[in-house]
Amino acid sequence: MSEGVVDSKGSIIVLCLSIFAVMLGLGFIAPLLPLYAETLGASGFEVGLVFSSFAITRALTMTPLGNLSDFWGRKIFIVLGTLLFSLASILYVFAVNVQQLILFRVLHGFASALVIPAAMAYVADLFPESRRGEAMGVFNMAFFAGVGFGPLIGGVLAAKAGFYWPFYVCSLVAFTGFLLSLFRLKESKKPDFKKGKPKISYGFGLLKDKNIFSVVFSRMTVAIGISSIIAFLPLLAHEFGIGIMETGLLLTIQHSALILSQKKFGKISDRYGRKYPMFLGCLIGAIALIFIGASRSFLSFLIILIIFGLSGGLTVPASSAAVADIAGREKFGEAMGLFTTAISIGMTLGATLGGLVADFFGLTNIFYVAAFLSFPGALILLGFEEKEKGKP
Repeated sequence: MSEGVVDSKGSIIVLCLSIFAVMLGLGFIAPLLPLYAETLGASGFEVGLVFSSFAITRALTMTPLGNLSDFWGRKIFIVLGTLLFSLASILYVFAVNVQQLILFRVLHGFASALVIPAAMAYVADLFPESRRGEAMGVFNMAFFAGVGFGPLIGGVLAAKAGFYWPFYVCSLVAFTGFLLSLFRLKESKKPDFKKGKPKISYGFGLLKDKNIFSVVFSRMTVAIGISSIIAFLPLLAHEFGIGIMETGLLLTIQHSALILSQKKFGKISDRYGRKYPMFLGCLIGAIALIFIGASRSFLSFLIILIIFGLSGGLTVPASSAAVADIAGREKFGEAMGLFTTAISIGMTLGATLGGLVADFFGLTNIFYVAAFLSFPGALILLGFEEKEKGKP
């Protein structure tokens, strides 16, 4: 616990429940959006825009919003963001063209920008560096559990109850997250109005540190591969006769591997350092993308997606903890905003570039291109300088 404001164990439980509820709802609609966009007449490029609009909005707003949470506290951003998540989710059912679908994705992206950096900074507030990797792992378990189990439940809802039902339930569970954060979440960082008006930052000062730059660049390249899977795996799987429910199951199993490995790998990074978990995870993920492009059956997709999920288990808690370690307590929000902005930029590039590759070269080549772009993200981490234990 950082400032004597809250009990770390009780608070992270409430935070994780709120994040799980919000991300579960978001996960409901993940396997449906490419198909929804196609029913509205979207091209491959426009399918990419549906996903990249979400990421572009996050990329433009996450770092300044995370920075503002360093001044005004974390709770207000988490509460407002979860409420907006709920409102944005219900709007999808009213989309009558691709442009409206993109607009609603922008709103959803802004809601995410309010919540995610503030929530990650909240975790960093509560735990010291010696336990931060494990704590980030616990938070990420809740985060990815929502994203991971959502596609399976969403696929079942769409198949059994009707295509729009996942959007209704998405709104409901996000509203549950809003209520939890509003009434049960305690503030981890009291606002300090004595500092005067906050200066909006986009994280450029933090990027001058070569260690932060290497982690942020790496996360951007990894996100290209993640975006390729989220946006185009449902279409590739459909091309080989794999249905919505089966695709939801594949994405859920991938995320299960990611979820179950988070805490353990985060704890390893606390004990042995951040560098090599990050490097190995990025390298394995890049290789897995090559095999995803070569897969043709449910079983082959399943095996490779499990490996890809485990690679994320290595990288995510170690890299998020590394950025917080380097940035320091007064800039946790800004640092987490920068970290998640890098992911959003990668998601934008992956979805947009993937759409162009799909239109001109076919779906399978999306994953080969994503793999090629991911390898530099692994190599740059070889220059990461591990901080010696006991030194600030």
